[in-house]
Amino acid sequence: MTDNVAHFYSSDSVEHPINGVITELSFENEIDLIEKNISTWMKNDRLDCLMLRALLQLSKRANKAQTEFTPQEIVETISLVRNRRWSTGNDKERMSDDVRRTWKKLEHLWQSKLEGITQSLLDAGLQHYPKLTRIEGGGTGKLTKYRIEWQDISTPLITTEINFYAKQPNFPLQIKYICEDIKDAGFLASIFATGLILSGWRRWLYIATLLIPMLLMLIFAIFFILNLALFDSPKNQLGTLITCLLTVFTIYISIYPMVHIKSKGILLAPWWMQSDDEERLLEFRKPPRFVGRSIKAVSYTSTCPICQGKITAKSGGLEFFGRIVGRCDEAPVEHVFSFDYITRQGRWLRA
Repeated sequence: MTDNVAHFYSSDSVEHPINGVITELSFENEIDLIEKNISTWMKNDRLDCLMLRALLQLSKRANKAQTEFTPQEIVETISLVRNRRWSTGNDKERMSDDVRRTWKKLEHLWQSKLEGITQSLLDAGLQHYPKLTRIEGGGTGKLTKYRIEWQDISTPLITTEINFYAKQPNFPLQIKYICEDIKDAGFLASIFATGLILSGWRRWLYIATLLIPMLLMLIFAIFFILNLALFDSPKNQLGTLITCLLTVFTIYISIYPMVHIKSKGILLAPWWMQSDDEERLLEFRKPPRFVGRSIKAVSYTSTCPICQGKITAKSGGLEFFGRIVGRCDEAPVEHVFSFDYITRQGRWLRA
């Protein structure tokens, strides 16, 4: 299917659709909103973030349709954005290599941020989202070039799920959550970072992985009973009991989210998957909202309508036991919101 693609052009342009392609249109509002989003990202001074900002600025200044940018243009703009030289100023081959390596990192970053950015664009009433494109040189002396294309949000590349969220009302003291992929996932968390597909051999491997710690709990229980009845002296029985209980409890909290994820829909990720920088959740995804069944590690954030602080979906604690709520980083006790991961809406709980 042909994508509806739109390219940057001057602000006084008029649309001229040709085969579904909008060749002349300004996207300054979209660029400004995306740049605002980037400013809130953690580690937004990384080279992949700087390259994205450079592409946005180059595209904003472009004065003709379908503008493509050379590695040299990108290097120079990144140097301006970061206020110091990056790569080199005269070695074109090195600039091409540096841009190509950073581009691969940017593609990975963009994939994890696209859903949240698209939601922000929809919330602002904007109808196009960006697509990063690389145009291979294809021969000696022909440089690989880069550009940003714009696609209609109604295109099949964006799930109907996002359009469903866009229809939800956003009243005062209500918030709309943005789903983001987890950042800097460790070895174990990375298994769920892109979504663990529950089909075929992966499903059986997942079940087998859960059975192992359950078997360990059973072994410890049997060990405790036998040790208590046959070998342990009375004065050591309390220590043995505490050791076994702590071991069983540790195993239990390590696998609880994995066992109950299907019935709960979304849960706090286990302790071994958590990070100091973000609150991680495990979400069970299934049709018709998603293609296939999977378990994905995500984080949900929003902006507080009261103080404009960052809201993060996390444990409800004793007050909201068994629930996930959104708490504002600036006022985590008072600025508390409900969390509905289906509609991605939340309402103020202190009213």
